[in-house]
Amino acid sequence: MSFPPEVYLIGAQKAGTTTLAYLLSQHPDICVAKNKEPHYFTGNSSKDLAWYQKQFPNYENTVCIDASTSYSFAPLSLENSYMTKKCFHNIPQRIYSINPQAKFIYLLRDPIARTYSGYWHSFNTGREHRSFGEAIKNDYFYLDVSDYYGQLTLWLEYFPLESFLFLLFEDMKHNPKQVVKKCFEFLEIDSENIQINLKQHRNKTQNVNFLGRKFNRIFKKLDYSGLGFMAPSLVRNFIQEHTMNSHKSIPKTPEKEIGFLCNYFADKNRNLANLTGLNLSEWQS
Repeated sequence: MSFPPEVYLIGAQKAGTTTLAYLLSQHPDICVAKNKEPHYFTGNSSKDLAWYQKQFPNYENTVCIDASTSYSFAPLSLENSYMTKKCFHNIPQRIYSINPQAKFIYLLRDPIARTYSGYWHSFNTGREHRSFGEAIKNDYFYLDVSDYYGQLTLWLEYFPLESFLFLLFEDMKHNPKQVVKKCFEFLEIDSENIQINLKQHRNKTQNVNFLGRKFNRIFKKLDYSGLGFMAPSLVRNFIQEHTMNSHKSIPKTPEKEIGFLCNYFADKNRNLANLTGLNLSEWQS
């Protein structure tokens, strides 16, 4: 048995975690949660361990992976709208309480690109209506999720650095085979003669029109109230398909905000590189 989960793919959001979880799930000795992100320690923190276990239908004799990116949503700034949401606090401590030997995979993306993609994700799901500039300067949620050094320091209060495998989005994009191999080695899982379909399962940010965002807000309210079953996946997929602006792509990051973001993340990226030994030169350029 490997429950509670031995491994957590903690993020970062919009950094390729859906693709990586899909690739890892193909190994017969790995069980990724059936919905990929059970959010047991955040959105479903009121549920018990029995509910959590049901999210891993093949947990026996496999390595269970909880790939909830919300576990690296810790509010680091007072200006963060999540500061008052208790479920996003003390997640490392709560995971430590059920599995002090847990391991973590942290997939990292250029923080400027991740911040912008995270903003559009919120915008298209109906949780955001402000311009990008207004959003990042009035709610530090987007910035805090991209502050990987700040997030990591919270985890290191309970788990040693050796418990973490750090991967870069750029490597995941250009050489997924090597990234998957690193994961198997980190998890001490035999990968010999294991065939992995490297066709990427993409979770690309889409441009949704006004009606689609309105429906997304309704779906979110239903989910948070426990009435999500009233909007089954077939209904959601149909509405998404018919409210997508397929001819309209996500705009480029506004030039006037790039300078602010470069300055904001400079020291944080430097601290992260010094702590982890990662080469983050591509981010700096």
